[in-house]
Amino acid sequence: MRKEKIYQIIDDHSKQFTLEDLKQKDVGITSYQIADQLHIARNNASTDLNELWEEGKIIKITGKKKFAFFSQKIFSELTGICLQKKTVCPTLSKLMSDHSIIETTQDPFSNLIGADSSLKNSIISAKASILYPGGTMHTLLLGDSGVGKSLFAKTMYQFGLNEHVFQEDSKFVVFNCADYANNSELLLSQLFGSLKGSYTGAEQTREGLIAHANGGVLFLDEIHRLPPEGQEMLFYFIDTGKYRMLGESGVEHRANVSLIMATTENPDNHLLTTFLRRIPMIIRIPNLEEKSIEEKKNLVLHLYNLEAIATHIPIMIDRDALMALVLYDPPGNIGQLKNDIRLSVARSYLEQKQSTLEQLNVHDYSLSQLVQNSIERLDSKTKEDYTKCLIKDAYYVPPYPCRFKDDENISPVDFSQPTHTDIKSQFEEYVQKIAASLEDSTHPAFILDDEIQDIMAFTHEWILYHMNLLLERSQNAAFAFYLKSIHENNKNSFNFVTNDTSEEMIEVGRNLIKEIETRFHFQIPDSQVHMIASILQTFKNNEPRTSKIHMFVLAHGDSLATNIAGVVNNLLNGSFLIPFDMSLTKNVDEILDDLIITIQKEPDDGDIILFVDMGSLTSIEDILKQHISQRIFVVPTIHTVILLESVRKVSYLNYTAEAVLNDVVRMTKKLDHALEHHIKKYIKQYTEKVIYTICHSGEGTARYLEMYLKNILEKNNIFNIDIISLSNDSPKKIRKMIQNTSQRKEVLCIIGNIDPEIEEYPFISLEDILMRDGVTKVIRLLGDEHLLQDQKTIYSFKRDIFIDVSLETVQKYLLYLDAKKIAPVILDFIEKIERVLQKNCDNNILIKLIIHICCMVERLMFGEYSAPDDIETNTSDLLNAIIKNKAILENTFHIQITFGECKFISEIFQNEQ
Repeated sequence: MRKEKIYQIIDDHSKQFTLEDLKQKDVGITSYQIADQLHIARNNASTDLNELWEEGKIIKITGKKKFAFFSQKIFSELTGICLQKKTVCPTLSKLMSDHSIIETTQDPFSNLIGADSSLKNSIISAKASILYPGGTMHTLLLGDSGVGKSLFAKTMYQFGLNEHVFQEDSKFVVFNCADYANNSELLLSQLFGSLKGSYTGAEQTREGLIAHANGGVLFLDEIHRLPPEGQEMLFYFIDTGKYRMLGESGVEHRANVSLIMATTENPDNHLLTTFLRRIPMIIRIPNLEEKSIEEKKNLVLHLYNLEAIATHIPIMIDRDALMALVLYDPPGNIGQLKNDIRLSVARSYLEQKQSTLEQLNVHDYSLSQLVQNSIERLDSKTKEDYTKCLIKDAYYVPPYPCRFKDDENISPVDFSQPTHTDIKSQFEEYVQKIAASLEDSTHPAFILDDEIQDIMAFTHEWILYHMNLLLERSQNAAFAFYLKSIHENNKNSFNFVTNDTSEEMIEVGRNLIKEIETRFHFQIPDSQVHMIASILQTFKNNEPRTSKIHMFVLAHGDSLATNIAGVVNNLLNGSFLIPFDMSLTKNVDEILDDLIITIQKEPDDGDIILFVDMGSLTSIEDILKQHISQRIFVVPTIHTVILLESVRKVSYLNYTAEAVLNDVVRMTKKLDHALEHHIKKYIKQYTEKVIYTICHSGEGTARYLEMYLKNILEKNNIFNIDIISLSNDSPKKIRKMIQNTSQRKEVLCIIGNIDPEIEEYPFISLEDILMRDGVTKVIRLLGDEHLLQDQKTIYSFKRDIFIDVSLETVQKYLLYLDAKKIAPVILDFIEKIERVLQKNCDNNILIKLIIHICCMVERLMFGEYSAPDDIETNTSDLLNAIIKNKAILENTFHIQITFGECKFISEIFQNEQ
């Protein structure tokens, strides 16, 4: 096929470049170059290129005036980046910089999540086993099902390859002893090989897995299922390096194989003592419940990353869903967790089912019932502790491989480059990062280890006593992290001199260093004196950061606002939210007077945010501005979750008023979405109705009707009606399709350009929709009388259908262009002329305009014909408007529209008049 030839040209072109070429050169191939090579028209090449791009086979590069293309497969092989479909970029270099490329590491164990914590001892033992002098040690891996024993064994083999313990051509052979547990002869023949006729069914001599794995690794999973005679044969091989094939006597074979075995059982109860004694290295792989919170979080994100790569869709996981999975203790460990995550992705995909998905959103209700039930059984204290570890509201997972590191874990600030950048601003940014992590005084110990806490306690007291400064917690933590970084890595030290650090502060810094060295027994280089003095100067110059926002909750009733504020303040352990109860016995003026007095009691040094319980209260903003000097924001909600998050982020993270308002918008959307999802389940469960849209060929008309009807339903909060589009050239087949899909549903009507002749259901033809009162009939069947009065909705519905029918018609006449893609520009041009006429075109005129202008654009782009440019002196307002706005079409399509063409367009408009 032509498309396959085009793809082959792009693939061959892409293979000639290296990774460095992608970073430095323009490496794409254009449609013109492809058309020249295949001797085809450029527009035909462009059509196939667009299809290849939509299929995710090529990348579209927009950096030059002409688009260029590059193989997506070759790009991924060179960079390690997996891209989603329809990838567009200005240059491949920019595309690479926008994605995190995972650099290959010499140590494959470092890629395992928990390599520095729960797996640390296991990895040390594994490396010792592989690097043992004189040859690798045979190893037994212990651990419950699903903990990752197979992955760990494969990583051991990869480590051996990197260290040249195994040859490049060696093999990693896997065998599960449970597969043949009920047939010991067959199991042993798989391991050691067998002679022809050695057992029933042995029709030929065959080599065993030990011979196959010679020079490499044989991984025996579920080794406890190996029968005693097999264990005896295996420990003979371990002792001597020799083995006999099944049915063989007098002949021995040699093999150099490293055995890695795994079991979920207690080896003392299931393995022969003589066999177990010959396994020098036993390594236990920890369960999921033994891993730290951070490991679990990164593991969950990694598993979602695998799903994002597989689906080519980025995934956004909200905090509640991530917390549920981190708290979850799956019965099947990581294997079960992986399955539950895949299920959540599938559910989220169905929840958001659309023709194109830019991002998949995973919520807590996307999780399996097993996960949700597990969370419900946990106590509130455990949930609260875990919540503090997940600071972000949502976590983004890209559709390409990446490593997840703890963005809440604060690594020491990197001052390794000796520049004269303002150290004060650098350190202040670092303090802000610490503040985002340390939300309260009970932050988990995995962020603040014992050494950090000791340094914090000492520096806090020392600075208070010697400098009369009370450090904020985030400042103190940032300083402690920096001091620890000096202790752990002196290479980052350098002589940094700031111009405004006084001699007095340098002397204070020296005194602090002496105290630290004496107390904590580590040395701070002389080169760090000026840096530490600069940081101390920052503490001295900076005023404590305090919230500049005063937040009030206003609610009708004698104590509603007080109760809500009490809940929020108690949960956050402070007095952040100020209540204002509005008595039902007072009039509006009295309430306003009391509110003004209450606000004026607070300091006038910050913005005011009022959370109110009724939308009508938003009108008080203008009145308050006449009496209050500060900026005032009125937010019409007193939802406890929103109040809690807003107060938390102002008090602990120093959000501005604008940031709080943006956050309220985001949270409101999320809460509304969750509520809608919850209610829809009940609506669909009891009263699901359906409307069918049908067409006799293709799916165009049916899809248009489905899309626009769904839009009307959603805008009017009608959720219990489903729209199903059907397409077939046989009324009989359509009737069968309706019968199969309408069980236990109430069919309201059938709309389309073919009548399936089902008497029990009303049929409304497309002609009725476009030319008569078909839309009114449909709305009446919806049962919403309010919609019948909405003439704007009815007009928009009919006009949208007319436009789509017009585009479907004109597509048959266009040879090169795609009518749907150029339509937005043409409709923009028509709407501007309509505004000059101060009326909307009749739909019949609209069809003529769309068809004529689409054909005109194609004619002019390819120089086929242009109307004469005979300019008249007497022109109408309509013609002048067309001439004035023709630049919309000219600039977009790079054409010149003559006076004659403008006159033709004006005549179509005038036909209506």
